[in-house]
Amino acid sequence: MSRAEARTSADAILHQLQGSIAPVIRSSAMPLIRFLEDTYLDVKTRSWKASTRGTTEQLIRDHITAPFGKRMIHTITRKELQAHLDQMAKDDMSKSVVDHVHWQLAAIFRMAKSDGIISVNPTEALETPPCKPSGEKLILELDQFIRAQMSLEIRERLILRLGVATGMRPGEMMGLKVGDVSENALTITRRIYRRVVDSTKSRRGERVVPLTDQGTKALLRAYMNMLTDTSPEAWLFPSENPKTALDYSNVFRRRIRPAFDRVGLKWVNYQVMRRTFGNQLAEVEKDPKVRAELMGHSITVHENEYRQAPLKAKQDAMKRLGKRLQ
Repeated sequence: MSRAEARTSADAILHQLQGSIAPVIRSSAMPLIRFLEDTYLDVKTRSWKASTRGTTEQLIRDHITAPFGKRMIHTITRKELQAHLDQMAKDDMSKSVVDHVHWQLAAIFRMAKSDGIISVNPTEALETPPCKPSGEKLILELDQFIRAQMSLEIRERLILRLGVATGMRPGEMMGLKVGDVSENALTITRRIYRRVVDSTKSRRGERVVPLTDQGTKALLRAYMNMLTDTSPEAWLFPSENPKTALDYSNVFRRRIRPAFDRVGLKWVNYQVMRRTFGNQLAEVEKDPKVRAELMGHSITVHENEYRQAPLKAKQDAMKRLGKRLQ
């Protein structure tokens, strides 16, 4: 049977089963915000990491609870939800944000239907509207990388090199302890997010990153010689209070960004550093599995989000195609 016929048959079976238990809509007067707080978030946040919870709850508050929270959940229609997504696109929200809102709406109403709160899921036919294109994903060229290094003091220069030469996330850098550093590798087992010590962003984030770059190794040795506490449990990047790690947002705002501004690199941030590593690595390592594991994420994320095809590479590819078609 077709998909539509299968869905109709499934709905009929569910209707018969639910009819013998209770009315389909058990809580027709339930506001959406009550369902979110008492059921959806209670279930979902059990598996969310602190960083995911913070950003996702904020997204739900801003883009779902704010416009629909006081509405009775069974009265919210597909037309209204589609109009909401369309308006977000018109307001120049990025595709990523609109996609996330779409995904959360689908998950919320799917759970509400499975709980018998609503009889029809209004998100089944929702479409993500065309959104503004994402900004250009910039990377550092070699001369810019040299200029960036020359603008920084030793601690901040090491942070830059860990981003560009090892691909570490800023929370992973701040989560390093002296005992995680060996002569030839860094062992990443934790990260710090919003000053909270946590496990790595995902299972893939826990990894060993080999140190073969002599520049990074020399800088790391020089920096560690300046530390007052080199016990294994000491933070590699301690704050003024050595019991706590440095806040990567603070050091970037106060030390790194002003230095970059002075040398014309105002656009460089932690994402640019990590993206530069991903692209430079792709020039020397063709196996996407190796590249993804070094960066601590999946192959899909690596290829779609971090690797940028240079114009020259595209031109060379077209030349090779032209010769092949002659």
